[in-house]
Amino acid sequence: MPNQSTETVDFVTLGFHVSDAPANRMVKPHRHDEIEITVLEVGWIDYLFGGRRIRNHAGELCVRWAAIPHQSIDFEPRGIHYSLKVPLAWFLNWRLPESLVNRLLGGEMLVEAESDPGCSDLAMIRRWHTAFVSNDPDAHRMILLEAQARLLRLALRQPHTGQPTASGGITGHLGKFERMTVFIAGNYTRDIDVADVAAAAGMHPNSAMRLFRQSCGLTVLEYLTMHRIWHAQHLLTEGNMKIRDIASACGFNSPNRFHAAFKRLVGQQPKDFRESIS
Repeated sequence: MPNQSTETVDFVTLGFHVSDAPANRMVKPHRHDEIEITVLEVGWIDYLFGGRRIRNHAGELCVRWAAIPHQSIDFEPRGIHYSLKVPLAWFLNWRLPESLVNRLLGGEMLVEAESDPGCSDLAMIRRWHTAFVSNDPDAHRMILLEAQARLLRLALRQPHTGQPTASGGITGHLGKFERMTVFIAGNYTRDIDVADVAAAAGMHPNSAMRLFRQSCGLTVLEYLTMHRIWHAQHLLTEGNMKIRDIASACGFNSPNRFHAAFKRLVGQQPKDFRESIS
């Protein structure tokens, strides 16, 4: 995969989201830390992704790790562009086949035209959008379960090389910045710090902090906190787990720090957030 860490691009923080909007032309690349699934309603759209130009046709399922800089550069004006964004940490917790995970995190954009006319990807993602805007936690859970199943179906259809996974795992194919983001996504519930994140990329902490800020406009700790708060929001919607236990489960060693970070990023306290969605 081409090394993207020297290029400064926008880093958009979105989290779990389903959107619909007209296709558009981006003036510059951007990146955000989600697995993104898109389907175009009609026509076609051309992307620059990982240094390659890729055309996505209407009705095709397009899947990518959006931390790789990407830009829509041309399109046939007409269609609605549907997009599902799933935080990387949630995606990794799905335990999908390594072949699929390796290809996505290694910088590939996977495109598939659904061959079964009874399983239209366009109808599926339209259904996800309707469910998402309902703000029903059970409907959101349905979206995630269906997305997981759809990616598993995609994985089962991918050709197998028969080669074993390298001992370096998925990080063996990534640049230093991407190695750090994958490490954080897999370890944010643990008591980790900048030194641990830097070590995952074989870097000195000072160099790692500079590269991280240059690549995404966030500090390592800001990015780590973002993942922890995403996880906290997920736990707050799923049951009656005590808030102090959620703080600990998300990697916060202080309830006060958890409450301060949650209020800063979400705009309300955890208790109020839980009440607002129930």
